[in-house]
Amino acid sequence: MSAPNGSAPVLRVDGLDVFYGGIQALRGVSLDVRKGELVTLIGCNGAGKSTTLKTVSGMLKPKAGKVVFQEQPIEGRPSHDIVRRGLALCPEGRRIFPNLTVDENLDLGAYIRSDRAEIRSDRDKMRGLFPILAERAKQLAGTLSGGEQQMLAIARALMSRPKLLMLDEPSLGLAPKLVEQIFQVLANLKREHVTILLVEQNARQALQVADRGYVLETGRIVKDGPARALADDPDVRKAYLGG
Repeated sequence: MSAPNGSAPVLRVDGLDVFYGGIQALRGVSLDVRKGELVTLIGCNGAGKSTTLKTVSGMLKPKAGKVVFQEQPIEGRPSHDIVRRGLALCPEGRRIFPNLTVDENLDLGAYIRSDRAEIRSDRDKMRGLFPILAERAKQLAGTLSGGEQQMLAIARALMSRPKLLMLDEPSLGLAPKLVEQIFQVLANLKREHVTILLVEQNARQALQVADRGYVLETGRIVKDGPARALADDPDVRKAYLGG
């Protein structure tokens, strides 16, 4: 469910230039995400997808451009400040805490919150959204399968009650059956109007679940539009959907 016409986006990225040393990784990248939307950013390895998320979340500083979140400029601000403003990043590679239990990982996702009763309620909600986490509640997170760890990583990010959830390659390295489960979770979150910016190499699945999409090539946005239109675009089909 998109925001009403004319309302400010939850996230607006305008003209981002980002460098790694002397190499330019992003070239004038602009995009926006409105409340309740699931927006996907697709492209090949090295296109700049993860760099975009890292810049939005404060892990990288842009050379030029603006990042506006909740109508406030955040480019160059420290990551911990951006998290407190309501932005959560579920990073590539999951990055769960392997020596802590599933429940302890979930509680760490809510570290910026002090409403203990609501935190317990949200933990129960995560167990409903990801039933396997209820079964594994007291198990060390490092003993979970890759798919279970990915579900835990998404649930942990949701525990902060983010205004925007950013997901970096949630299906990477997972077996096809687990990929289907992850995208079913994304579809469920979309139905609950969770606002999501999804970076994903699996373009076909990403465009099936998204409202809108952007195509990133060598650091530039080369196409954008409704997800269905992008899925039907001959250039997108040839480059990312297998013809």
